Amino acid sequence: MAGARHYSQLIAWQLADGIRVKVFELTARAAYRRDFKLHAQTEDAIQSVCRNIAEGFGADTHREFRRFLIIARRSMNELIDSLRSAELKHHVTPEDLWPIHALSRRLYPALAGLIRHLEHSGRR
Repeated sequence: MAGARHYSQLIAWQLADGIRVKVFELTARAAYRRDFKLHAQTEDAIQSVCRNIAEGFGADTHREFRRFLIIARRSMNELIDSLRSAELKHHVTPEDLWPIHALSRRLYPALAGLIRHLEHSGRR
C-alpha cells in the first residue's frame, strides 16, 4: 500500500476533522457562543489538532512530523478538558459529547500508531 500523498488521506486527520465538525456544531449554540473565552479555547484546541497533523505532514523529517503529532495529541487533551468545562457549565450534555468521545477513542490510537511508525521508519 502506498503512503498518503496529502494529509487529508491520513486516518488521524480524518478523525480529527470529524471531531472538528462535531465541536463546531456544539460551539455554535447560543450559550456556548456567549462564553467567549471557553468558546475560543474549545475551537482553538480542535483547530490545533487538525492544523498540527496537516503541518507535520509537510515536515522535512519523520522526527519533525512526530513532534507535530505529539502537539496534536496534547491539543486533543486540551479539547477534552474544554468540553468537560462546557459540560460543567451546562452548555452541553454528556449525550452531546458522546460522538466526540467515540471519535477520540479512535483518534488517540491512530496518532499513537502514526507516531510509532515514524519512529521506526527512515527520513529521520
